[in-house]
Amino acid sequence: MMGLEMSLLLETLVAALLVATIVYAAILNRKLGRLRADRAELEAQIARFVECTHRAEASIKHLKAVSEEAGRSLQQPIDRAMAVRDELVFMIERGDTLSEKLSGRISAAREPRPEETPAAMPRRARPAAPVQDRAQPASAQDRMAGPAPEEDEDMAGRSKAERDLLRALREAR
Repeated sequence: MMGLEMSLLLETLVAALLVATIVYAAILNRKLGRLRADRAELEAQIARFVECTHRAEASIKHLKAVSEEAGRSLQQPIDRAMAVRDELVFMIERGDTLSEKLSGRISAAREPRPEETPAAMPRRARPAAPVQDRAQPASAQDRMAGPAPEEDEDMAGRSKAERDLLRALREAR
C-alpha cells in the first residue's frame, strides 16, 4: 500500500507540475504572440522610417539642385548689375571731372578781359548770356550750326553716353 500511495502521490505531483507547465506555456505563448505582433509592427515602422529617409535624401538632392540653379540664374543679373554699377561709377567720375572743367571754363569765360570786346571774343570765351536769355530755347539756326570745334575735340574717343552728357551740359549753359 505504501507503494500505491507513493505512486499516487508522485502522479498527482507530476499532474500538478504538468498543469503549472501548461499554464506557464499558455502565458508564454501569449507573450510570444505579442512579441511577434510587435516585431511585425516594428519591422513596418522600420520600413516606413527607411522610406522616409530615402524620400528626405531625394528631397535634399532636389533642394540642392534647385538652389544651385537659382544661384546660377541669380548670378547672371548680379554680374550684369555689377558691370552697370562699375560703368556708372566711371561715368560719374568722368562727369565730375568734366563738370569741374566746365565750371572752370565758365568762370574763366565770365571774367571779362579789358582788351577784348564781346564781339571780338571767340565763341568759347564769350561771357554767358544773362539768366533771362538762357531760359529761352536755342534758335533753330543755333541747333543746325552743329557742334562747336571744341566739342569735336572733347567728343573724340567718348562713348555715346558721355557725348550725350557733354551735349546736355553744354546746352544747359
